[in-house]
Amino acid sequence: MMLKIIPIFFYLLSSFFMVFLTNASEINNTSDITPMIIGSKNAPVKIIEYASFTCPHCATFHNEVLPKLKNDYINSGKVLLEYREVYFDGPGLWAGLLARCQGNKKYFAMVDLIYKKQKDWASGNRNDIIEGLLSIGRQTGLDDQESRQCMENSEQAKKLIDIFKKNITEDGISSTPSFVINDELMSNMKYDELKNIIESLLN
Repeated sequence: MMLKIIPIFFYLLSSFFMVFLTNASEINNTSDITPMIIGSKNAPVKIIEYASFTCPHCATFHNEVLPKLKNDYINSGKVLLEYREVYFDGPGLWAGLLARCQGNKKYFAMVDLIYKKQKDWASGNRNDIIEGLLSIGRQTGLDDQESRQCMENSEQAKKLIDIFKKNITEDGISSTPSFVINDELMSNMKYDELKNIIESLLN
């Protein structure tokens, strides 16, 4: 059985090319799409990360840099991280739908696994990609039917795309990963550079 995702994928492509022509008044109601954050809401440093689930550099950040960031700053309440999904392709959207399948509380655990397993699912043909994502779902307690229902949710997909379009337009995002640190847009960087920026904002 194949995912009924082709209509969503074409919607995604057309939406992406129209993204800079869309204004806020055209955005659908996305009030039930809550921001995905880790850390204290009172943290003096806020980092908004824009990342795609199919982006290798984004996987590197999540697998190698984020654990250091958590240990040094997030767990102590100094930094708040908000994760915003970027959809440059259909598989990235499917992964985003799967990540939200078990609600907000399990979102980041699913994101961690998606990035750790990126090489196993984010390449190959359509069936290979779908099977790879279903495998991730099984590892988090979902059966295949539950994962498929989430990845086939066209209403949720449209909401995620709308909020994606709104966010990247407002923040001028053109590549991933990108970071908005206390309202300043910055490109991908090594952890030492990120640490220096955080320290300068804390002092």
